[in-house]
Amino acid sequence: MMDKSAADSYVYAKASGMLARSYVGDKARDLFSLHSLQELWSFLFKKDVPVVPEALLARALETEAFDSFVYQYKKLIECYAEPKPVLTALLHGYDYENLKDIGAALSLKETKLPEINRVNPFNLIDYDKWPDLKAMTAGSPLEWYSSPVDIREQHLVNHKIDCQNVIEIIKAIEKTEMSCRKDIKKLISEKLIIDNIVWAIRLRLYYNMTREEIVPLLAYSTEEKKGNDYLVQDALKILDFPLDDYDSWKKWKYSSLLNPHEDGAVWTVDPRWISMAFKTVYVGKARRLFHQYPFTCCPMVCWFIIKQDELDNIRTASESLRLNIESAQAMRTVGIMEVNNG
Repeated sequence: MMDKSAADSYVYAKASGMLARSYVGDKARDLFSLHSLQELWSFLFKKDVPVVPEALLARALETEAFDSFVYQYKKLIECYAEPKPVLTALLHGYDYENLKDIGAALSLKETKLPEINRVNPFNLIDYDKWPDLKAMTAGSPLEWYSSPVDIREQHLVNHKIDCQNVIEIIKAIEKTEMSCRKDIKKLISEKLIIDNIVWAIRLRLYYNMTREEIVPLLAYSTEEKKGNDYLVQDALKILDFPLDDYDSWKKWKYSSLLNPHEDGAVWTVDPRWISMAFKTVYVGKARRLFHQYPFTCCPMVCWFIIKQDELDNIRTASESLRLNIESAQAMRTVGIMEVNNG
């Protein structure tokens, strides 16, 4: 095991090289220039292409991409005797999502473990104990979730899981190096703020929920859930904006993320567009921040964000080939715009 100084230098150099070869930004176009899932597999991996039907190949490709991403990340953070909590908290996000799927499966009396994203040895959940939920979460911060609930109550448990995920990340950021803490917190907090905004709009748009119903369903930075919490303030401000009145939104703090508006045309705020537009901004900020604090945990936080974007791009490219979707349309879904060569 290296000392921290040696680990910082090695990890920064290794991570830099990996990012240079990543399919993000304009380089992501390469993923969408291929014509079959077999080509995409050979382009990405050294392993032979599995001889399976298209649907199974798409799933295998996406699983292989995830496993490769997590393997590379773990190899880097394992260089540290004690990785900073924020580095493991980022991985735990997959455990929280897995647990929501597991809870739903148990509520529906399913007998097979759902497909999960494994991050062992950093996992919070003992998946080998399926289907004993109490044993799966025992000794972890999630041990309060010890028995399935009625499927009609699952959304409330999922919300509690999401909130715990957010609180873990916020607390972990406070344990990062002082030199980069402010910038890491700003980067990740803005993502959580936008997630709250998008969630609030979805609840209004698709479920016709009221302010009173939405407020307790947002993700707060602490368990107190105070109205002045910095993660929810921007979401609360838009709860009274008319969903179909562009004039009410055009002076909004994040108006640059809004779906386009044309005079005289019907317009409704689009949460998917906001999410997609912010993702491009978020990854761009992570790419710039990567080099600012080279010998701290900051490069690995940024690496995780950037490589997650690459993973999303690979999954979208895979699905577009499986469903025979035009590459230009597929690229737009991940925020890559067409280049006009005329």
